[in-house]
Amino acid sequence: MTELSRIVSAPSPETLPAEWYWSEEAWQIERREIWAKHWVLIGRATQFDAPGDYVSALLAGYPIFAIKGKDGVIRAFHNVCRHRASPLVQDCAGHVDRISCPYHRWLYDFEGRLKGAPSMEIDKDEFGLFPVHCAVWRGLVFVSIDPEAPIEEWLKDIAMAALRYPIEELKLAREFTIEADVNWKTYGDNYAEAWHIPTIHPGLNASIDMASYKIETVGNTLQSHTADARDGGKTDGFWVWRLPGLFFNMYNWGMNVAQLEPTGPRSMRLTYRYFVKDLDPAKQEERDALIDWAYMVAKEDIDICNAVQKNLEAGIYDRGRLSGVHENGVIQFQNMVLEAHQRYRAESR
Repeated sequence: MTELSRIVSAPSPETLPAEWYWSEEAWQIERREIWAKHWVLIGRATQFDAPGDYVSALLAGYPIFAIKGKDGVIRAFHNVCRHRASPLVQDCAGHVDRISCPYHRWLYDFEGRLKGAPSMEIDKDEFGLFPVHCAVWRGLVFVSIDPEAPIEEWLKDIAMAALRYPIEELKLAREFTIEADVNWKTYGDNYAEAWHIPTIHPGLNASIDMASYKIETVGNTLQSHTADARDGGKTDGFWVWRLPGLFFNMYNWGMNVAQLEPTGPRSMRLTYRYFVKDLDPAKQEERDALIDWAYMVAKEDIDICNAVQKNLEAGIYDRGRLSGVHENGVIQFQNMVLEAHQRYRAESR
């Protein structure tokens, strides 16, 4: 790894080393020092209608599932049987009458307690599922392996920014995922600045007044983007990023909540959830047009990130320079990553 001391806070600081965007070592550091210490959006409370309803996800390599108990509480666990590590649930979402391991039929209740281990005499109290922190905020379900703060504290800046949006009243219009052979930081660098909008997003550029576009960095964890709509434009904009991977994209017509999930040193998944004010069938065509337009913008980001990722791995580029004027958000984001690497090295001595 390249020495960290060369990355400094300066008017034109250096970028992170290109190696960090594809190396296994960097990935292992970041999944433990960043992703395991934050909250991740796993689903919507409306997906947990009855006891036994569950949602699963991969939290930076950690398989997780959340399930509703008979007491109405949503709890989360590592998706790992305590017998021989088989996954317990296979699908992204579904319903089970009981948690039964498909490998050797170990049986757990919805509170994670081991209830049956066929042909084995063991202390069931010692072999319950590994718990994961779970919390519901405004109808959205989050999980964290090792939270640095309660969900209300972790989301406090977004909570203030989102007060004027009736999140609980919005209706889900579409949900889908995009997978890309891109390091999660490549996408983060792109999202953290608006400098590329005129060249990469012609449709978005035509809809918003770029002269009004502002990116404000708050502490080390939040970025907010604002822009006014042009006359006749499809949308105004208020985009909030709670680092490392939660995006609230708020529009005059609704909201898109996106969750980034790194799946390896060279791969990632984005889950988009588009919400609107109502699901009136008469407005279906209008809703589809708005969501298709927003998806087009997201796809344009993925396309340029794919191209950048290839060049990061090609072996000619190591570091670039960042603009203190246009890339203050990128500087904030890369400082978060840098601090995680520094913390890991300090603790490893």
